[in-house]
Amino acid sequence: MKNKTIKLSLHSIVDLITNSSTVIFTYSEGSLNAVKALIDEIIKVFSSDISQYKGLTADDLFYFGIFLDDVDLYSEYWEDNKDELNDDFKYPEDIEQYIDDILTEKIVKPQWMISAENAEICCEYYKANNSLYIKAKDEQHTELANKLLKYLYSTSHEATRDG
Repeated sequence: MKNKTIKLSLHSIVDLITNSSTVIFTYSEGSLNAVKALIDEIIKVFSSDISQYKGLTADDLFYFGIFLDDVDLYSEYWEDNKDELNDDFKYPEDIEQYIDDILTEKIVKPQWMISAENAEICCEYYKANNSLYIKAKDEQHTELANKLLKYLYSTSHEATRDG
């Protein structure tokens, strides 16, 4: 069998040049399906040798979610919109634990969080940066999850402007 070289395009960065600055917005929604497809392919390739993985998918091994990079933006959104939101719900005391409960499917992500993630925060056109979260369902897969995230976010970029 002939070896093939695989070329991966790691990231694309969208930048907006204005007359006063350069702004780079980074969104991770595209990473979700890409990383699941990568894990599914790894399982497919190696499952013939490891029967415990035969027929499994990325969703069988990991929890996945997209959340804001700056979790304080959730509370800002809540404060700005709480009068229009469900009165029975109180803002979570520990937002990191709340995110983990959503990620691990203990609770469903509420609409107000989805709205916060889609809210325009900059230049009245752009939403806040977000990141892909991966959590292993079994401790033995934690290192793989960590390495996948490290790989996905290993790119670096710089921004500059003329003038």
